[in-house]
Amino acid sequence: MKVAAFVGSPRPDGVTDAVVRQVIFGSEDKGADSSVFHIGLLHIMGCHACKKCRQTGVCVLDDDMTPLFEELRKADCIVLGTPIYFYYMTAQMKAFTDRLFSLIGEGFKSRLGRKKTVLVITQGADNPELFSDQIDSMKKAWRMAGLDIIETVQACALESVEDAIEDEELMNKAFTAGQHLTE
Repeated sequence: MKVAAFVGSPRPDGVTDAVVRQVIFGSEDKGADSSVFHIGLLHIMGCHACKKCRQTGVCVLDDDMTPLFEELRKADCIVLGTPIYFYYMTAQMKAFTDRLFSLIGEGFKSRLGRKKTVLVITQGADNPELFSDQIDSMKKAWRMAGLDIIETVQACALESVEDAIEDEELMNKAFTAGQHLTE
Protein backbone atom coordinates (compact mmCIF):
# COMPACT_ATOMS: atom_id res chain seq x y z
CA MET A 1 0.00 0.00 0.00
CA LYS A 2 1.37 3.40 -1.01
CA VAL A 3 0.44 6.63 0.79
CA ALA A 4 1.32 10.05 -0.61
CA ALA A 5 1.10 13.13 1.62
CA PHE A 6 0.91 16.68 0.32
CA VAL A 7 1.68 19.42 2.84
CA GLY A 8 0.44 22.87 1.84
CA SER A 9 2.21 24.85 4.52
CA PRO A 10 4.95 27.28 3.48
CA ARG A 11 6.83 26.11 6.61
CA PRO A 12 8.15 22.59 5.92
CA ASP A 13 8.88 21.85 9.58
CA GLY A 14 5.83 23.49 11.12
CA VAL A 15 2.76 22.28 12.98
CA THR A 16 0.96 21.04 9.84
CA ASP A 17 3.97 18.92 8.87
CA ALA A 18 4.21 17.46 12.38
CA VAL A 19 0.56 16.36 12.36
CA VAL A 20 0.76 15.01 8.80
CA ARG A 21 3.85 13.00 9.73
CA GLN A 22 1.95 11.46 12.64
CA VAL A 23 -0.75 10.35 10.18
CA ILE A 24 2.04 8.87 8.04
CA PHE A 25 3.50 7.06 11.06
CA GLY A 26 0.08 5.49 11.62
CA SER A 27 -0.11 4.31 8.01
CA GLU A 28 3.43 2.95 8.17
CA ASP A 29 2.49 1.10 11.36
CA LYS A 30 0.05 -0.85 9.14
CA GLY A 31 2.76 -1.56 6.56
CA ALA A 32 2.27 1.33 4.12
CA ASP A 33 5.07 2.81 2.06
CA SER A 34 4.85 6.58 2.22
CA SER A 35 6.11 9.78 0.61
CA VAL A 36 5.71 13.36 1.82
CA PHE A 37 5.74 16.33 -0.56
CA HIS A 38 6.04 19.90 0.69
CA ILE A 39 4.04 21.97 -1.77
CA GLY A 40 5.32 25.19 -0.20
CA LEU A 41 8.84 24.36 -1.40
CA LEU A 42 7.75 23.66 -4.98
CA HIS A 43 7.01 25.89 -7.94
CA ILE A 44 3.36 25.19 -8.79
CA MET A 45 1.65 27.64 -11.08
CA GLY A 46 -2.04 28.34 -10.80
CA CYS A 47 -4.39 26.82 -13.37
CA HIS A 48 -4.44 28.87 -16.59
CA ALA A 49 -7.99 27.76 -17.45
CA CYS A 50 -6.91 26.77 -20.96
CA LYS A 51 -9.13 23.67 -20.66
CA LYS A 52 -6.83 21.58 -22.85
CA CYS A 53 -6.86 18.97 -20.11
CA ARG A 54 -10.60 18.45 -20.66
CA GLN A 55 -9.77 16.46 -23.80
CA THR A 56 -6.42 14.97 -22.86
CA GLY A 57 -6.58 14.53 -19.10
CA VAL A 58 -3.11 16.03 -18.91
CA CYS A 59 -2.26 19.51 -17.68
CA VAL A 60 -0.15 21.39 -20.25
CA LEU A 61 1.72 23.41 -17.63
CA ASP A 62 5.21 22.05 -16.98
CA ASP A 63 6.27 22.82 -13.44
CA ASP A 64 6.73 20.99 -10.14
CA MET A 65 3.11 19.80 -10.22
CA THR A 66 3.87 17.51 -13.17
CA PRO A 67 5.55 14.76 -11.08
CA LEU A 68 2.93 15.16 -8.35
CA PHE A 69 0.24 14.02 -10.79
CA GLU A 70 2.14 10.74 -11.15
CA GLU A 71 2.46 10.45 -7.36
CA LEU A 72 -1.31 10.95 -7.03
CA ARG A 73 -1.94 8.22 -9.60
CA LYS A 74 0.48 5.73 -7.99
CA ALA A 75 -0.78 6.25 -4.44
CA ASP A 76 -3.46 4.04 -2.97
CA CYS A 77 -4.26 6.62 -0.30
CA ILE A 78 -3.65 10.33 0.18
CA VAL A 79 -2.97 12.71 3.07
CA LEU A 80 -3.62 16.42 2.57
CA GLY A 81 -2.43 18.99 5.09
CA THR A 82 -2.99 22.72 5.15
CA PRO A 83 -3.06 25.45 7.72
CA ILE A 84 -5.95 27.89 7.57
CA TYR A 85 -4.71 31.28 6.36
CA PHE A 86 -7.23 34.08 6.24
CA TYR A 87 -10.22 31.73 6.33
CA TYR A 88 -9.07 29.20 3.71
CA MET A 89 -6.34 26.81 2.64
CA THR A 90 -2.94 28.33 1.93
CA ALA A 91 -2.17 29.82 -1.48
CA GLN A 92 0.23 26.92 -2.08
CA MET A 93 -2.48 24.32 -1.42
CA LYS A 94 -4.97 26.30 -3.50
CA ALA A 95 -2.65 26.24 -6.54
CA PHE A 96 -2.21 22.47 -6.06
CA THR A 97 -5.99 22.03 -5.72
CA ASP A 98 -6.81 24.13 -8.78
CA ARG A 99 -4.44 22.05 -10.86
CA LEU A 100 -6.40 18.92 -9.91
CA PHE A 101 -8.95 20.17 -12.45
CA SER A 102 -7.12 18.12 -15.08
CA LEU A 103 -8.12 14.98 -13.16
CA ILE A 104 -11.83 15.67 -13.73
CA GLY A 105 -13.28 14.08 -16.85
CA GLU A 106 -16.61 13.99 -18.63
CA GLY A 107 -19.62 14.39 -16.39
CA PHE A 108 -17.30 15.62 -13.63
CA LYS A 109 -16.11 12.06 -13.03
CA SER A 110 -12.65 11.69 -11.52
CA ARG A 111 -9.98 10.34 -13.84
CA LEU A 112 -8.03 9.42 -10.72
CA GLY A 113 -10.63 6.99 -9.43
CA ARG A 114 -11.47 7.15 -5.74
CA LYS A 115 -8.65 7.59 -3.22
CA LYS A 116 -9.20 7.35 0.52
CA THR A 117 -7.86 10.57 2.00
CA VAL A 118 -7.10 11.98 5.43
CA LEU A 119 -7.27 15.75 5.78
CA VAL A 120 -5.12 17.60 8.32
CA ILE A 121 -6.20 21.14 9.15
CA THR A 122 -4.22 23.39 11.48
CA GLN A 123 -5.39 26.77 12.65
CA GLY A 124 -4.42 29.46 15.12
CA ALA A 125 -7.98 29.96 16.35
CA ASP A 126 -9.13 27.83 19.25
CA ASN A 127 -12.70 27.35 17.99
CA PRO A 128 -12.82 24.20 15.80
CA GLU A 129 -16.15 25.28 14.27
CA LEU A 130 -14.90 28.68 13.11
CA PHE A 131 -13.84 27.47 9.65
CA SER A 132 -16.29 24.59 9.21
CA ASP A 133 -17.91 26.10 6.08
CA GLN A 134 -14.52 26.60 4.46
CA ILE A 135 -13.37 23.10 5.37
CA ASP A 136 -16.56 21.65 3.88
CA SER A 137 -15.87 23.62 0.69
CA MET A 138 -12.34 22.20 0.48
CA LYS A 139 -13.63 18.66 0.94
CA LYS A 140 -16.14 19.10 -1.90
CA ALA A 141 -13.41 20.31 -4.28
CA TRP A 142 -11.09 17.43 -3.42
CA ARG A 143 -13.93 14.90 -3.69
CA MET A 144 -14.63 16.08 -7.24
CA ALA A 145 -11.00 15.25 -8.09
CA GLY A 146 -11.35 11.77 -6.55
CA LEU A 147 -9.98 12.41 -3.06
CA ASP A 148 -12.55 11.09 -0.60
CA ILE A 149 -11.94 12.51 2.87
CA ILE A 150 -12.56 9.66 5.32
CA GLU A 151 -11.28 11.53 8.36
CA THR A 152 -10.29 15.06 9.32
CA VAL A 153 -7.66 15.76 11.95
CA GLN A 154 -8.01 19.34 13.14
CA ALA A 155 -5.42 21.04 15.32
CA CYS A 156 -6.48 24.30 16.93
CA ALA A 157 -4.54 27.05 18.72
CA LEU A 158 -1.12 25.42 18.57
CA GLU A 159 1.79 27.86 18.52
CA SER A 160 4.67 25.46 17.88
CA VAL A 161 5.65 21.98 16.77
CA GLU A 162 6.41 21.22 20.41
CA ASP A 163 2.83 22.11 21.34
CA ALA A 164 1.57 19.71 18.68
CA ILE A 165 3.85 16.88 19.77
CA GLU A 166 2.86 17.35 23.42
CA ASP A 167 -0.85 17.19 22.56
CA GLU A 168 -1.34 13.46 23.14
CA GLU A 169 -4.99 13.48 22.09
CA LEU A 170 -4.14 15.15 18.78
CA MET A 171 -1.18 12.87 18.08
CA ASN A 172 -3.21 9.76 18.92
CA LYS A 173 -6.02 10.90 16.63
CA ALA A 174 -3.55 11.56 13.80
CA PHE A 175 -1.83 8.19 14.26
CA THR A 176 -5.16 6.36 14.33
CA ALA A 177 -6.33 8.23 11.23
CA GLY A 178 -3.22 6.95 9.42
CA GLN A 179 -4.01 3.42 10.50
CA HIS A 180 -7.63 3.74 9.31
CA LEU A 181 -6.43 5.13 6.00
CA THR A 182 -4.67 1.89 5.09
CA GLU A 183 -7.37 -0.53 6.28
